[in-house]
Amino acid sequence: MSNQENQKSKLLTNYLKDVKKKLPDWLKDNKEEVNDILAELEEHIMDHASEISGTDNPDSVSIKKAIDKMGSPEKIARGYKQRGTPKYFISEELWPTYTKVLSFLIPITFIVIALVQVVLVEPNNFLQALTNGITSSYPVIITFVLLATFIFVGLSFEGYLPQDLGTQDRTQEKGEDPTSEFYKPDEFLLNGIVGTFFGLLVIMIPIDMINLFRIIVNIIIGLFGQSPLAMYSTMSADVQVLMTLIGIIAIITGIVNLGKLKTKEVGYQLKVNSFLIGTGIADFALSLYVIANLHLLAEILPISETILFLLAFLGVFGTIVDLIKNTSQSIKLYGLLEEEKGY
Repeated sequence: MSNQENQKSKLLTNYLKDVKKKLPDWLKDNKEEVNDILAELEEHIMDHASEISGTDNPDSVSIKKAIDKMGSPEKIARGYKQRGTPKYFISEELWPTYTKVLSFLIPITFIVIALVQVVLVEPNNFLQALTNGITSSYPVIITFVLLATFIFVGLSFEGYLPQDLGTQDRTQEKGEDPTSEFYKPDEFLLNGIVGTFFGLLVIMIPIDMINLFRIIVNIIIGLFGQSPLAMYSTMSADVQVLMTLIGIIAIITGIVNLGKLKTKEVGYQLKVNSFLIGTGIADFALSLYVIANLHLLAEILPISETILFLLAFLGVFGTIVDLIKNTSQSIKLYGLLEEEKGY
C-alpha cells in the first residue's frame, strides 16, 4: 500500500474511531447498530470526497475536506444524544420517572423525620413536633431533590429513555445476550438512589436515624411486653465517626451502582464491579470493628449483649454474602471478556 493510501486510510480510521468514542453509552451497547452508523458515515465521507476530487479514487486532501464538512465527532455524536423530547433540562420521556422518584422520596423523608419528632422528641406537643419535622427535613429534602435532578439531567443529556432503565426489553434478550444476566439498569438506578440517599441521611441527621431505628425496635419489643427504649439525644465522638463511615460507604456504593448504568460493555462493568468489591471489603471490616467494639452498638441500641452480638454477626454475614455475590459476578464478567477477545 502506497503512502497516499496509508494516509487516506489513517484519516478515515481515526475519524471513525473518534466518532465511536463520542457516541452515547446507550448506543454503544448495540454493536451492530454502531457498526451500521460508522459504515454509513464512511460511505457519506467517501461520496463527498469523490465529489470534491471529481474522481472515484479521492486523495487524502479530498477526504480531509469531506471529513471537515461532516463535522467534528462531538457534533456527530450530539445528534444521537438528542433522542428525547426536550422538557426543561430533563427529557419529556424521563420526566414521569423523575417525578415518581421525587414523589416517593420527599414524603418518605418528611414522614421519617416527623415520626421521630412526634414519637420521641415532642410526644406531648404535636404541633411543635410537626414544626420541628418541617424545619429538620427541608434541608435534607432539598439535597435529595438536587441530587435526583442532577442524575436525571445527566441521563437526559446522554439520550437515555425509560426503556434503557427498565425491564421492557430484557425478557427478550435472555438466552440471547449473556450481558443481560448482570446488566440490570432498573436495579442499578434503585440501588444507587436508595444507597446514596440513605448515606446522606446517616451523615446529615445521625441522631434522627438512630431514633428511627429505636422506633422500629420499640414496635418489635412492644409485642413481647418489654419496656420501650428511651429517646437518643446525645452522641459520643466514636459513634459519630461510626455513623459517618457507614454513610460514606453507603454513598460510595450508591454512586458506583449509578455508574453501572453507563454501559453494559463487559470491560467497563468488570472495572466498576471491582469498586463494589472494595466497598464490600470496607463494609466487612467495619462490621468486624463493631463486633470488637460492641459498646458502640450498645450506645445506639441499649439491649442485651447477646442480642447485640447476634445483630453484629448478621451484619458480618451479610457483607460476606454481598462480597461473594460481587466476586462471583466479576469472575463471570472476566470470562465474558475473555470470550469477546477470542481466547
